[in-house]
Amino acid sequence: MFWTVLLLSICFSAIVLLGTSWLGMLIGEWAFWVAGALLLSGLITVVVSAYQKLTVQLDSVEKKLDRLIEQKEEE
Repeated sequence: MFWTVLLLSICFSAIVLLGTSWLGMLIGEWAFWVAGALLLSGLITVVVSAYQKLTVQLDSVEKKLDRLIEQKEEE
């Protein structure tokens, strides 16, 4: 009886180990996809922020050039 229980315990523990390993790999893969999505959203945020800063600077330069042109026309 002892050997039967031991054999059943080993078989069930192997099945549980395989199940938990599979679940761990699945969760790891999900974590990989989540991390990738977060990195992609961060990259998009950086690009949009840099574009906004660039457009603000270009608007500032455009306004300065308009003022210089107006001054030249007045002279």
